[in-house]
Amino acid sequence: MGHDHRRWSPAAIRRFVWTLASIFVVESVILGLAALPAVAFFRWHTTWPIESFTVKTVVLAMVIVPSYTIFAVLLMALSAAAMRVLGWRPTAPSEMPIAELGWPLCNWARYQISAHVVAFFAGGLMRATPIWSAYMRWNGARFGRRVWVNSLGVTDHCLLEFGDDVVIGSGVHLSGHTVERGVVRTAPVRIGAGSTIGVNAHVEIGVDIGADCQIGSLSMVPKFTVLDGPGTYVGVPARRLERRDHVEQVQE
Repeated sequence: MGHDHRRWSPAAIRRFVWTLASIFVVESVILGLAALPAVAFFRWHTTWPIESFTVKTVVLAMVIVPSYTIFAVLLMALSAAAMRVLGWRPTAPSEMPIAELGWPLCNWARYQISAHVVAFFAGGLMRATPIWSAYMRWNGARFGRRVWVNSLGVTDHCLLEFGDDVVIGSGVHLSGHTVERGVVRTAPVRIGAGSTIGVNAHVEIGVDIGADCQIGSLSMVPKFTVLDGPGTYVGVPARRLERRDHVEQVQE
């Protein structure tokens, strides 16, 4: 498929404007509702009949972290609920030309923007916790028990299927979409129970990783690759590390 240099049609421009306007309104409402408890407390705090400025300042300082935590949890829950109610989520497999800017692409973009807002405001605090895994489930991911995700580079949650005891290391890029020659392509990513994706590894669309696999740090699993488990895979592209290879590495 070659490059498409067509200009957007009037209908595509209208979809683009509506997509931006709608996500701006929805995210403004979500962020406002998530911040409401903290704002309400701060307003109430100003009405306390306490003359000591020091006491009021200490109390206010002590509630900053709890207030932010409540904001983050509400933001995750409200964002995931909004995406579910509005139907703004990607489907797979699909191919969505950017030049056409169809509604499936607009819905995928709004889903991605909402997840990015959550990652920006709450991801740094919540990643690698059960709450972050719960958010990804709320946002459409099909996770087993005890799934740990220590990366903000895991996107397209509703296209992910992880078994029990899956661990995603820091800096991992794992996505259900790619952009090729002006087309956004989506495909699900599956990881079997007990598997671990090493630090800064890259897992592309359509990958199916079996149970009890170890993907080495900095390794890359190309799109639509099937890795049988159990096994250890390393390199670019990732290949199975046989027992003899492992022994030679240890001796070196």
